[in-house]
Amino acid sequence: AARSSYPIARGTIIVSDREPSAHPRARELASKRLTFRDAQYLRDRANALAAVSPGWAQQLSYRVGNTSFTGQVIGTVPAYMVINDIKPLVGRYLSDLDVQRQARVAVLGWKYADSLFGHATAALGQIVSIGEKSYRVVGVLEREEFYFAAWENNALEYRNERAYIPISTAITQYSASDHLDFLTLKARPAVGGAGAQAQVRSLLFARHGVEDFDIRSSGEGAGQQAGQFLLLFNFIFLVVGVVSLVTGGIVIANILLASVVERVREFGTRMALGATAGGIFAHVLAEVLVVTMIGGALGLGLGAALTGVVAHFMQMPAVVSPFIATVSLTTAVSVGLIAGVFPAVRASRLAPVEALRYA
Repeated sequence: AARSSYPIARGTIIVSDREPSAHPRARELASKRLTFRDAQYLRDRANALAAVSPGWAQQLSYRVGNTSFTGQVIGTVPAYMVINDIKPLVGRYLSDLDVQRQARVAVLGWKYADSLFGHATAALGQIVSIGEKSYRVVGVLEREEFYFAAWENNALEYRNERAYIPISTAITQYSASDHLDFLTLKARPAVGGAGAQAQVRSLLFARHGVEDFDIRSSGEGAGQQAGQFLLLFNFIFLVVGVVSLVTGGIVIANILLASVVERVREFGTRMALGATAGGIFAHVLAEVLVVTMIGGALGLGLGAALTGVVAHFMQMPAVVSPFIATVSLTTAVSVGLIAGVFPAVRASRLAPVEALRYA
């Protein structure tokens, strides 16, 4: 089985260890940075949090028989998998008992299980060497997939390329201290991410005496990148739209001027029969209004159809709102009317006698 939706862990907060500054002060030098005790402290004191998961990460060697490679290993607790909505394909999660016993058990990501054992589900119950230590595989995770539009690369492949072991095992087997690389936290819905972040920052600062950590919400970096992309996207389309409107206005004006020249005799005849300059002016603008409304409606329909096609391939919802449709049609008509003013004025100022001589 494979999961094809992009994971959005709402209310998830990541606390990561900050690199020491170039000229650290005494408090920064004295700080032990993020430790396992920080996780316990937040679990006891932070009432804005629903779950706390300590995290340790390192690149270690994997080996089964003649197959070997180096990849990421994450030391954590059961809460991490719940917070991040990680689901097993076969087997189980890590358990609290695994953490208490410092058990040599591992949960493999789908790709690692498939690469090491030939088939992901075949890994269950087998022994794998991680960092020259033997672990029994107690679970294999579902394969996670998500593709943006027609991109060939799986945006979630990194989640398939890792293994999870108990945090206690990771610290005792591979670390000389209880130092952590990150904390994964879940805010209570009633508090929200911002309130939980503020409380966590305050508690850790009081405990460390210095802000030697970084706090961000899960997806914050992706959100910022998406915001920058959308800003650039909107700017490009704004420029394209302005250029298109100006060009369209010039084209409309030229076509109308040519039309006025071709219809000089018609206008002269109408004025000789009693038509006023204002009537001729209004007639030309009315024609412009009809043409631009038809053109605007066709453009709006084509744009909506193309939006639907793009949304289908991007696998994202897209809606053309009534407000946008109204603004688009109004803008098209306005540009047409502005472009039609000069030809209409020229037609209304024709002298009937001179116009009737026009062959």
